[in-house]
Amino acid sequence: MEDGEWLLVRRPLENDSWEPSSIETEASKALKVRFNGPAKHWTDAIPIGNGRVGAMVWGGIASETINLNEDTLWTGIPGNYSNPDVPKALSEVRKLVDDGQYAEATIEGVKLLGGLSEVYQLLGDIRLEFDASHAAYSEETYQRELDLDTATTKVKYSVGGVEFVREHFASNPDQVIVTRVSGSKLGSLFFTVSLDSKLQHRLHVNGKNQIIMEGSCPDKRISPKVNENENLEGIQFSAVLDLQISNGVGAIHVSDDRTLKVEGSDWAVMLLVVSSSFDGPFTKPVDSKRDPTLESLATLNAIRKFSYADLYARHLDDYQNLFHRVLLHLSKSSKSLMENKSSEMTKLVSCATELGLEGMDTQTISTADRIKSFQANEDPSLVELLFQYGRYLLISCSRPGTQVANLQGIWNKDIEPAWE
Repeated sequence: MEDGEWLLVRRPLENDSWEPSSIETEASKALKVRFNGPAKHWTDAIPIGNGRVGAMVWGGIASETINLNEDTLWTGIPGNYSNPDVPKALSEVRKLVDDGQYAEATIEGVKLLGGLSEVYQLLGDIRLEFDASHAAYSEETYQRELDLDTATTKVKYSVGGVEFVREHFASNPDQVIVTRVSGSKLGSLFFTVSLDSKLQHRLHVNGKNQIIMEGSCPDKRISPKVNENENLEGIQFSAVLDLQISNGVGAIHVSDDRTLKVEGSDWAVMLLVVSSSFDGPFTKPVDSKRDPTLESLATLNAIRKFSYADLYARHLDDYQNLFHRVLLHLSKSSKSLMENKSSEMTKLVSCATELGLEGMDTQTISTADRIKSFQANEDPSLVELLFQYGRYLLISCSRPGTQVANLQGIWNKDIEPAWE
């Protein structure tokens, strides 16, 4: 109604309405971050986490590294970290500001920051070494992906007609990082698994299928040089890796009391549990009554009754209860969609040709290539993916009862990170 008069609006014609193209519909189906090769840098590895324990999956072929973090592993101990020189520096900064000497006040203001803070630590690594034949894998078969809907990472490739698959997830309800390795041919799995750390640590094999790594964080950021047998007063930690293989097929051997070797199995499942001696912000590590190794072994014993399928189902139920709270579906603006569709398709084809993606299923295009083509196609499903990836990271690095997520969530590769 305008100035008291009714205006007639015609019903939209059929050719005025917009329906998503098949390309866009297919691209919106799966919330997956995809890679066409192993990670070359830490920032290319795939993060998984259960709020407390995190891992970065590189997706290597003959050799695989999975970096590990636990959210209470920091340098330092409880104490008075106040800087007695700050009041004097503050008075000087105020005087300089009052005198209009702002540049000088900025320089003097650095003294208000105090000394170096304590830093978050890298717990260590899981290392998988496969037999030499894996180096001759078929590159076109390689897939590495993170499924945001299931919080599961998968690495897949083929060697001589045999398909190998690795699946990783971090379970919050069972406080365990789970890795399953399988081959499409019976008895095709041959690999070794070990643990390592940049922190002071000791290793030994427990029984025939467990590796226990016990270690310590430095009690201050710049740690004095210590010998391997000297005890540190920082936070203690323990990581226990439990290895299970297919029943009746294959064998596990112990090597050097540090490494487990799998020979001729159909599949293998690795369960990693981590604990620390952290007992609150006001308890010194030396006064903690917690035993990280006993806690880790107790956690493993509690979940031993669950099969891989059970662990995955429990993880999925817990994670999706949070992730499925929000659904985002975007479409292109009606204005842009009313424009010449043939021109848009020309851009898409041109971009796909330039990137070498012509004829490829959108479900196999790497996320990096989708980002490169975004300027041409403005694919809304890529924006959806980015939005949901942010939610995935927050769910994976922060849960009730865990420490506050730091600048990088719970993932860190350095003993001396660049941030504080």
